[in-house]
Amino acid sequence: MGIIDKKLEHTYFHCYATANDHSLYFQDIQNLIRIKNCDSGCEKILLFIAISEVKKVGLLDRIFIKLIQKMFHKHPSIELKEISFKNNIGRDFSSFESLFFKVKQIAHSDDYIFFQNRSGHGPFQKQWFTDFIKQFERFESIAICGSTINFMDHPNRSLSKNVPHVQTYSFLTKVFYMNMLNDNFPGSKETTKFDIICKGEIALSQFFLEKKYNITCIEWPNEAISNLSEAIMTSDVKKNVTIKHYFYHRKYMRKNIKAIISRNLNGTLIWIQYALKML
Repeated sequence: MGIIDKKLEHTYFHCYATANDHSLYFQDIQNLIRIKNCDSGCEKILLFIAISEVKKVGLLDRIFIKLIQKMFHKHPSIELKEISFKNNIGRDFSSFESLFFKVKQIAHSDDYIFFQNRSGHGPFQKQWFTDFIKQFERFESIAICGSTINFMDHPNRSLSKNVPHVQTYSFLTKVFYMNMLNDNFPGSKETTKFDIICKGEIALSQFFLEKKYNITCIEWPNEAISNLSEAIMTSDVKKNVTIKHYFYHRKYMRKNIKAIISRNLNGTLIWIQYALKML
């Protein structure tokens, strides 16, 4: 089944990407608890989760899946559609690709799709999904709306500060734009961190910018960015955001000791509760 062209009502998809390199999944548990408890503003969200196999799938991975299935069981506004494992080639970008492949089997081109990876901590505010949509729709010809936009190229490739790209720890788009990629998600086949950034994160935004679409972000709500836009900031904005966000990058959250303690306590509690039920 392919993507249907037109539809009167939207469906809202949430694609979450992680990996099994951290056996106890503390940060994922924290993110998923927030997703569960923080009202998105949407009547219903269809949630898909992909886990990259950094190491062989084991008992703790299977228990994690059961914990998450239970977490969202009979949730009033979130339907957990699937949790799947996939190889680690391409990391988050192959995860996004595999999740989009599942989404497009049931999606319409005008439906909204939100992508988040483990480094995107949140959500921290209610109405997060609908507010991303409002920012996405604020300007014409927006292809991607992220939490933040970086203007810098990878420093090992160039010192250019005119390579705008949405930072892909959290971003929203429409199925229509993802379908333009023709099953060739940028970065999905790369194996080095350098290529994943250059041919994945940067290339994703550049794909649309080169087609004369624009990008926007929550950090700078009054800006629609094109390849002709002047750099608003010449450092990595995700580390030093200035407004109250729905999602924060892990590098920003490293400064928040309270959040780190909360993550570890929540993760530990979830695993202890499971262990007690097994006694």
